[in-house]
Amino acid sequence: MMGWIFLIIATVSAAMFSIFFKIFELKGIDSLQAILFNYLTAFIWGFALSFDGTLVENPLEAGWLLPAIVMGFIFVLGMVLLSDSTRRVGVAISTVFSRASMVIPVIVSYLFISGSEKPRWLPILLVLVAMVLTIWTGSSRKSGRRLTAGDIMAPVIVFITFGMSNSILKIIQDRVSAARAGWPEERLNAALSLVTSCIFLVALLMCVAAVIMKHIYSSHPTRVTWKNILGGVGLGTANYFCTYMLMLAMMTIDSSVLFPIHNIGIVAIGAVAGWLCFKEKLRPQQIAGIVLAGAAIAWLCF
Repeated sequence: MMGWIFLIIATVSAAMFSIFFKIFELKGIDSLQAILFNYLTAFIWGFALSFDGTLVENPLEAGWLLPAIVMGFIFVLGMVLLSDSTRRVGVAISTVFSRASMVIPVIVSYLFISGSEKPRWLPILLVLVAMVLTIWTGSSRKSGRRLTAGDIMAPVIVFITFGMSNSILKIIQDRVSAARAGWPEERLNAALSLVTSCIFLVALLMCVAAVIMKHIYSSHPTRVTWKNILGGVGLGTANYFCTYMLMLAMMTIDSSVLFPIHNIGIVAIGAVAGWLCFKEKLRPQQIAGIVLAGAAIAWLCF
């Protein structure tokens, strides 16, 4: 039961990302600064919850340190690639490819993690169809230019990068949990929080470098303001609990169920939140997608 609660929290937290970025746009918050404070906040959350009387373990001596460093790089790389893909081919296509990448960790888990269930491809296919319907707005790009090879490859690279990110996260969780099988639950959870903290520390350092470079070379550098900080704190809190709770859910929910529900949940919650909070219209195909998503989730669960 707790695994499902963790998954719900992770999914709602991830759905908050698009809401925060919409707020950033409406309030004139500098996204780069907010992303920096987001990673700082996520790191602090992770480090604060890594103690079990003392720091649960020394990360410099842990076997998961190198994969965590790789994850930090992939986190930032994924954000950059998603931004580039959105610029090239639009939000809808880029979002579909980023969320459809769930098939990669499902396959990786089945092939490389013992005890994983055989994927249930038909409900997973329904999730993908529901995703496309929910995200697709019916609008098309009218830029007047032909698609280049870069335009075609951009969403494909997003698909691969996001799939790798979730796959590595699952492998890290599995290795950490297996190596500490005899630990009390609270101590194991603290270890996973420390892993999460280190991932965000790497992402933070990369973001700090980007902000410094922008400040040096920009003719109009943005000043740090409280609204940028507060926006980052909110985003970072959602970011931490999304990643940490997802790893906790991974311990009890099979990947073939977890990743489809997590990804379609993010899309459906984001669509409904946009309708309720920002008066965005839901088109008939989006409503059909949300209903189909509910049916697919029910099929996966039961």
